[in-house]
Amino acid sequence: MAWLSLANVDLPMQHLLSFSEGGSPARYAQHMNPEGIANAVVSVLAAAGTLAGVTSRTRRRRNEIRENLSLAEELQKNTILRDHTPAVAWLHGKIALDVAKLSGQPIGAPKKPIPKGSVVFATILLLAFGSWTYWLNRDGFVWYSLVTGALAASMAISILGMTTNREIPPDAENEMPEGAHPLGSQSPAESIVTSVAMAAMSSDGRFEDEGQLGVAFRFIRHMTAGEFDDAVNLADENWLRCRIQAWLWNARAFTGDDEAQMQATTDAMMITRSGHAFWEAFSSAEVEFFQDAWGEIDPDQLGGASRRRRVARDYDLVIVAPLGESGGYFVNSPTPVPGGLTFLMHNSDGSWLLANHLGGAPPLPGYPPSWWIANDPSLDELRD
Repeated sequence: MAWLSLANVDLPMQHLLSFSEGGSPARYAQHMNPEGIANAVVSVLAAAGTLAGVTSRTRRRRNEIRENLSLAEELQKNTILRDHTPAVAWLHGKIALDVAKLSGQPIGAPKKPIPKGSVVFATILLLAFGSWTYWLNRDGFVWYSLVTGALAASMAISILGMTTNREIPPDAENEMPEGAHPLGSQSPAESIVTSVAMAAMSSDGRFEDEGQLGVAFRFIRHMTAGEFDDAVNLADENWLRCRIQAWLWNARAFTGDDEAQMQATTDAMMITRSGHAFWEAFSSAEVEFFQDAWGEIDPDQLGGASRRRRVARDYDLVIVAPLGESGGYFVNSPTPVPGGLTFLMHNSDGSWLLANHLGGAPPLPGYPPSWWIANDPSLDELRD
């Protein structure tokens, strides 16, 4: 028996001939097998989908990311948009958000876990009171079935409340200074865009580990962890010398008050450091001083001011402040920052180092050293 193919539907020759010789469409349909019908439907839908340009959501998102990357490259060539507007940062934030969605990263608001035990218990009560209500009304409505019906409805509402609207809004209101505005809303999607925008605004390397703020963050982390030697490696020689001089001045009742001897001790400690007999006592006192001054500070919850503050050649002032769960904020006018720390950073031979943890100028060596802060208690005993 010969076979012909018509529109992906295989039919015997005799059936085609009988149809062409006057067979009815109904008779023709009776001889079509299910597989042939399915193939025909798939062929038609595939052709229609191709003509209409129907693509999957994932493919559309990939294409959109690809197009936005090309657009970002074009925007980088426009000096006005690149240097004077946040347009490039906005687009990069959009790309980051789309990539997060494409890779299946959770970007929804954090949610409370569903109390499964309570849901199961409420479901049992719902079924029990619902069945009781149905049984009471099996022969007709009775008014006292409203009680069991209300209990069943309350269980349903309880289940609905435990399984919906579980988003946990960030409580950032009490973590920001007065007059500050949060960078992002409660939407994690906007947080992604904000983080990319902030990265673009601070693309000069100050937040890198070797940058001004990065070194300040590392200094705080080492000092709060009691790692004094590691913290000292992030400070310049003048700062360490002044810290040793301040410690010797405060301990002169035990180490002696002869300035020549204190100077010799300072020079020896600067050279030998941990090999000096006084180094352990000095480092322990310093760690205790900084930990007491900073209090319960969490290095992981710190942020830095985004605007660069240059005070002299090779000297920058950086501001570090606790952010809590706010993720960052901005201010439109001079605003006191609660818990803020100010550090003077010194660019020495291409490396940023801590120069002063108190004042806005390098400390001046001496006995006692000058930290350029008002009402320094170490100056009270000096003669006018």
